[in-house]
Amino acid sequence: MYVNYYDRYEKLPEEKPSVGILLCAAKNDSLVRITLPEDNAQILASQYQLYLPSEEALLEEIKEVLEVAENGMHHQRGDL
Repeated sequence: MYVNYYDRYEKLPEEKPSVGILLCAAKNDSLVRITLPEDNAQILASQYQLYLPSEEALLEEIKEVLEVAENGMHHQRGDL
C-alpha cells in the first residue's frame, strides 16, 4: 500500500516508479496475487527465515553453488 500511496501523492514527476519489497515470515502466493495489482512489476514478495542456518549448512550451500558454477563454465568451454 505504501508504494501506491507514495507514487500517487509524494513522488515527483521526474522520479521513476517506486520499488517495493514485501518480506513475509510465511509467503502465500495466492494471497500475494490477490493483494498486489494485476500488472504489478515493481513490488516483490519473498519469504524470509527467522533463524540463520548453521555455519556448516551455509558452507555446504556455498560449495554446491560453486560446483554448479564451475560445471557450467567447463560445459561452456567444452571441457566436458
